[in-house]
Amino acid sequence: MQKYFILWASALILFLGGCTAKHYSISNPKIITIKSPKLKFSDTGYIRYEADAVEVELFTAGVAIEKISIDDKVCVSAGCMSEEAFVKEYLYEKYPRDTMRRILQGEPIFNGVGKDETCGGALFQFIRNDDMDIMYRRKGNEIFFKDRLNGLMVKINDIEDTNETK
Repeated sequence: MQKYFILWASALILFLGGCTAKHYSISNPKIITIKSPKLKFSDTGYIRYEADAVEVELFTAGVAIEKISIDDKVCVSAGCMSEEAFVKEYLYEKYPRDTMRRILQGEPIFNGVGKDETCGGALFQFIRNDDMDIMYRRKGNEIFFKDRLNGLMVKINDIEDTNETK
């Protein structure tokens, strides 16, 4: 009798646990490059998002090596933390707390400060002061963020774009 109870309890836990998984409506394969003092990566990955929840899964040679989930908290393999703590530890302490989320979704950063659009359709943001020298470009299926003063770079391209011949 105890065996059946354990079996039913296990099935119930698996069923309920499966219901708590986050469902993302947008899931795109990308070539992702991230260079920061704490994280260095360049290979394929997936960016998934639903509203303000974002998840990045990074792969090397087809094996998942890191997952960054941004929702109420930011979770990485080392544990979960607030967005403010993530930005301070992984990016730069004077950035707004939603900087990484906005870059991953291709949205304006720093409330759109320094935003400019070229006739080719590229959106640029230039943010320069004593603490940062940021160039943020979004064009087509490419996102490019670079802070020259703080040694940060994020580049995201659709996999299909890298295979096209021109």
